Amino acid sequence: MKIKRKHSLGVEEARRRVDRVAEELGGKLRLSSAWEGDHLRVHGKGVSGRILVFEDSVEVHVHVGLAMMMLREPIRAAIESSIDHYID
Repeated sequence: MKIKRKHSLGVEEARRRVDRVAEELGGKLRLSSAWEGDHLRVHGKGVSGRILVFEDSVEVHVHVGLAMMMLREPIRAAIESSIDHYID
C-alpha cells in the first residue's frame, strides 16, 4: 500500500515528525524502525516498508505479508491516522 501526504514543514521538521509517527506505530503495530539516508525503514511481524521524506511530502510504502492480509485495512487506518496527526 502507498500513502502520500503533502506538507509545508521542510525536510528536517518532517523527519522529526516521522520519528514520532514511527514511535506511535511501533507501539500500536509492534514495528521497529531505522533511518537509511532520506527514508525510514520499518519492519515487524508480517509488515515491512519505508517512509520517504521529501521537501513537500511524505510517502509511506508498506508491504503486508499474507499472514497479516486480513489486518490490511486496520493497519492502513492506523498509519493514516498517525500520519495525519503528525504531518499537517
